[in-house]
Amino acid sequence: MKAFTTWWLSLQPREQQLVKIAGFFIGLGLFYVAIWQPIHQAKIDSELKAKAAAEQLSWLQSRLPLLTQNSAVASSGSINDIVAQTAPQFKIRVSRMQPQNDQLQLSLEDVPFEQLLRWLTELQSKHGVQLLQLDIAVSEVPGTVRVRRLVLE
Repeated sequence: MKAFTTWWLSLQPREQQLVKIAGFFIGLGLFYVAIWQPIHQAKIDSELKAKAAAEQLSWLQSRLPLLTQNSAVASSGSINDIVAQTAPQFKIRVSRMQPQNDQLQLSLEDVPFEQLLRWLTELQSKHGVQLLQLDIAVSEVPGTVRVRRLVLE
């Protein structure tokens, strides 16, 4: 501190005034960079997140009628019937089918993974069937999987 005081007193009054003004602007710049700008950026980010969440909510609310429509379609036929009708269309062979209350537990023979995904998408989008559990294992043939357990509702 003594070195600073000695240096300060060695300056001319005009130089002291210039150092004070430069110090003020440097302090102002540090305040902007360290405090103001991060707070302002956080505010902008939170506003953008809130806007995105509101848009997603409105999109989901616009899709709600489709979900209820899919539920109505699903209630028009049993899961057993839907699986029995759609599996052959996708060349999927069911090795075991076991109904349990409102659920259906399946085991499938080796099936191409992409074909399985298409079938599950069809079940969900057109028939309102929900996938509850999927247990798969890699098959010896590349691109195919063995479905040990598939639970649908």
